[in-house]
Amino acid sequence: MPRPKGSYAPYCWTEKEFSSDVPPGKRAFASELQRLCRLLAPESDGRAPTQKQAADRLKVSEPSLSRYLSAVYLPGIAIAKALLADAGGAEKAGITEAKLEELHSVAAFARQCDECVELRSEATVLQQQVGERVAEASAIRSELDSIRTELDSTRKETAILRKESVTLREESVTLRKENTAMRKETATLQEETATLRKENTALQEETANLKHGVQALKHGVQALKAREGRALKSTARRAIRAGQRSRQTARRDAAQLPVPPRRGDRQLSNPEKRAALSVALQAGALQNGGRQDRALSLLRHSAEVLSPAETATLMFVLRESQLDDLAGTLIHIYGRDNSDPDIMQAAARLHQHGAPDDAAALLQAALSTRTGRP
Repeated sequence: MPRPKGSYAPYCWTEKEFSSDVPPGKRAFASELQRLCRLLAPESDGRAPTQKQAADRLKVSEPSLSRYLSAVYLPGIAIAKALLADAGGAEKAGITEAKLEELHSVAAFARQCDECVELRSEATVLQQQVGERVAEASAIRSELDSIRTELDSTRKETAILRKESVTLREESVTLRKENTAMRKETATLQEETATLRKENTALQEETANLKHGVQALKHGVQALKAREGRALKSTARRAIRAGQRSRQTARRDAAQLPVPPRRGDRQLSNPEKRAALSVALQAGALQNGGRQDRALSLLRHSAEVLSPAETATLMFVLRESQLDDLAGTLIHIYGRDNSDPDIMQAAARLHQHGAPDDAAALLQAALSTRTGRP
């Protein structure tokens, strides 16, 4: 059903179109002002406020409010806050004063940019006008030269020409001084350029030397790492060989004469403990000396070459020596990297040594590795 003539939809005056050159910041702020106007409370007669009534509430003129909503002008933040309060506040309007201030700041920055563009345009126009004035001045000077030529016979013209001659001489002296100063400045700049080129060359040479030194250091570090790995492997082999020799000697002595058993743990009264003790002492010395990485490398190489029983004895000796971190690391490495039969043998030997917790930890490390659980 068409509306009666002269009737309008409520708040239709808030729907303003923006010019194509309005920046996004001003466009966003003006859109928010339009939305807040549509939230204004009705008048006492229950009707939606008109643009004039809304302007009266904000204590601004109706044209000014229309320009604010069209993003032609940017209102002060106090007017925006008053509109927010009249629209029911932050809870009803769905925007806080801080957010409104942020939109206003962005729009103000965009307005400043517009003013910069306008100033540049004005500056361009002024430059054109200056050029025109210079051209006009040149034309006037030409006319004055013609007049001076025509009135050369008069004293007045002679006096004027003399004054111009003095002025030109002064300008010539000034120009000569400026020319001399510019030449000196050019010479200084040339000297500074030459100095900077020398410094640049020296820096390039120094950089090349540093790169060469870094490369040499890298090679040295690689060589030291390789030498350290070989030394660790050699240390592990010597410890293992010492244990093997001890076991052979013990077997030979046992075959020759029966020896009554000594008191204590029979499992630890054999050559395998001596081999384990040798490795444990070296690992403890490396850790106490701040060489944790070398101690771990020694344990890793030892686990590769020791039998399961010898490895279990090494774990037990590390616990006895209160090197708990190294013992826990060796248990994790052995359970992760070795086969199930070797792990079962090592766990059985730990039980024989009276270390059931370490045996359970070894089995748990193996199980976690197989199932992928941490």
